[in-house]
Amino acid sequence: MKENNQLNVKKLFNSAFQNQKKKNFKIAISQYKKLIDINPNLALVYYNLGLIYEQLEETEVAKKNYKKSVKVDPLFFHSYNNLGILFQKQGEKEKAIDNFKKVIEINSRYINAYNNLGLVYSSLGHYKEAVNSFIKTLELEKNNSLAKKSLIYLLTYYSTNNNHPLIIANNNLKQITKKFIFEDLLKIKNLSYILKESYKIMKNYDHNFENLEFTETQSYRRNSLDLNCIRHHEVFNNSNIIAKFCFNCFKIQIEPSNVIDLIKLFFVFDRLELSKNNQRKCMVELRKEVSGLYKGIIYCSNVEEAKNILEDITPLLNLNLKYKVSIKRGCSEFYKSFSNFNIIDKKDINFMDYPKKWEKIEQKIKIKKNYNTIKINNTVSGMSISDFLVINQWLNYAKEIGDQSYKQIGFETFNSQYISEKMINQIEFRKKEFKY
Repeated sequence: MKENNQLNVKKLFNSAFQNQKKKNFKIAISQYKKLIDINPNLALVYYNLGLIYEQLEETEVAKKNYKKSVKVDPLFFHSYNNLGILFQKQGEKEKAIDNFKKVIEINSRYINAYNNLGLVYSSLGHYKEAVNSFIKTLELEKNNSLAKKSLIYLLTYYSTNNNHPLIIANNNLKQITKKFIFEDLLKIKNLSYILKESYKIMKNYDHNFENLEFTETQSYRRNSLDLNCIRHHEVFNNSNIIAKFCFNCFKIQIEPSNVIDLIKLFFVFDRLELSKNNQRKCMVELRKEVSGLYKGIIYCSNVEEAKNILEDITPLLNLNLKYKVSIKRGCSEFYKSFSNFNIIDKKDINFMDYPKKWEKIEQKIKIKKNYNTIKINNTVSGMSISDFLVINQWLNYAKEIGDQSYKQIGFETFNSQYISEKMINQIEFRKKEFKY
């Protein structure tokens, strides 16, 4: 009789699990609840219910089931890990940390817990602890892509003398550019030397680093202010209105003539000293609906500030590169819906102010807060691993569009599958843009 009962339980569990995989959640939930009626001490059943309710976005019910799972089996660390993730998503970061530590206490070799812990610490600005967490991941799994990329990103704004090979490589890269005064830094032969030496350093760190699947194509010089652009774009995409914040966002947009000038601009931005340390970035354009190839952007809080900065940096730019420049307002994506938003002169009769009626609309828009956002410090000057990998993306972009200037530096780029894939549907358009 007992054997028959166990057989029925196994059969019912397998059926519930298959329905769960097929996303027949209503049936799966019903079957799992029947299993609980038969035996309320099945930790895996509560765990699977937690997974289902997570997918249904019933977070509190999911948490309740994960907690039941560990009550039945205190060593069921997967439930602690999922609880940690849910607490992190809800902004309860200390509870998230407690749960990830509990996972490690039970299973000190569970890689996901260290990665998750590192991400929570980064979001709190506890960078030393974050570094230690990512390094622990890499000790357990040398080629863990998430830990590598998280650590590379963290090192763009946090300095440490930790003796992990990746950190040593990052610090060595920074030393290369410090050898040059600004005027010499932008000479072709020195750019070539910097990139070749950087490549050697990376190869010495890891012969397979080229397979990192790095997807970043923009190199930032940040301050600690969060512009919250993701949120503002969600406002625009959800309601076709421009967020109030964006009406005071102006930018100097510099368009270098080729990829060599873009790399030069990157070093200009790295050494540039502005009184407010305005955020700035260099990038290649990959948005299919936006024209322009190579861009450098300095973000400003008003048009007067933009004009003053542009006046100050123009002599520096004229000495070192060929470029076009303009002052723009907000993001290019907004112009199609609101053509007047691009007007920067307040005296112009068509200058667009924030419509008061939009304020109520914007307040009603429900946007989930991203509690995984990393707390950012000022970018550490000098070329980082992230910068080197981004520049390699730019050089691959130049190859794709027929920009032969990259050959001047004599650096043989390594392939970027990401750039190749992003360019598939716009390659001819970009080639024509570069030609004309």
